[in-house]
Amino acid sequence: MRMKKILAVALSVAMVFSIAACGKKDEGKSPAEGENITATVAPTAPAEDESGDKAEAGVITPDFAAGTAGEKLWNAFLDTMKANPETAPVDVANTLSTNPVIQFMAGGMEVEPGYLAGFSEEIGGFESGAMYGPMMGSIAFVGYIFELADGADVNAFINTLKSKADPRWNICVAADYTQVGAYENTVYFLMYPAEMDNAAPEGGEGVGDVVDATVIYPDVEMGSWGETLWESFETTMNDNPSATAVDAAFMLSMHESIPFMAGSAEIMPGYLAGFNNYEVTGFKSGAMFGPMMGSIAFIGYTFELEEGADVEGFMTSLTDNCDPRWNICVEADQTVVGAYNNMVFFLMCPNSNQAE
Repeated sequence: MRMKKILAVALSVAMVFSIAACGKKDEGKSPAEGENITATVAPTAPAEDESGDKAEAGVITPDFAAGTAGEKLWNAFLDTMKANPETAPVDVANTLSTNPVIQFMAGGMEVEPGYLAGFSEEIGGFESGAMYGPMMGSIAFVGYIFELADGADVNAFINTLKSKADPRWNICVAADYTQVGAYENTVYFLMYPAEMDNAAPEGGEGVGDVVDATVIYPDVEMGSWGETLWESFETTMNDNPSATAVDAAFMLSMHESIPFMAGSAEIMPGYLAGFNNYEVTGFKSGAMFGPMMGSIAFIGYTFELEEGADVEGFMTSLTDNCDPRWNICVEADQTVVGAYNNMVFFLMCPNSNQAE
């Protein structure tokens, strides 16, 4: 809905400051030697490639190795565009920013022609565009989705991106790979560090694999709002078991079932909203998610406990001390408490997902 898209853009603005956090880039920098920036252009009619497979018309495929983060993000882009070729760049960017291969807090935002992070000169010639990347920290990662006008010279635009790309735009770190491709008139651009490939191995244990996970399922009504958000939390942890409490809370605040403007924030042990005269302690890190305004009986938390901590005991203390009427104007109908390994999920909310 419109309010949630506004929030997504607002929350993602922090990403711009993150990318520029290390200061101005050195002048005269050029792409590092050996950059992976080649692209294979599919002809108008399908033809056999080197492997004997048919090339796909309208698709310009970047050069990447099998099983890498670059391949996984490109495939996610391609799947999104094939499912709905009319998907707006910002929606594609937000989808890619939640891909499990990205193990940092990421977000997407719209961009306009001009100076863009990751390039040594102004970038123009597109009708609409969006970027996605880390919301904080110095990470050599930046991605863009550009929508060109019908009939535009896609190959020329791709060559412009390659020639103006600067893998050292963030002077603290440098990207190892630059990849550019397209689906019809939508252009895909990505620069990222090689260490991300270690989080996306081809087969074996890695992102998206559940390895010896201990899950404590909540007692929650089937089909309720609480069950929907719990399942989203569990999916997030399945896809990325190393997600932080802040990462999980951010993802939940953006869930499509939430009809109000929601947000998330990091918290410290102490008195927390939703608990009556009780200090919540015993967690290593935590975050809350909920409405940014208005009187709504909704509040959620994610708590990360130390390895070996008494997870069930912590959950019991939350259940025993929570107060569904912490907001005196309204009262929560359900309390949902569960855990994935040492990450605890807590939620108080109405039975319905339609806020009054």
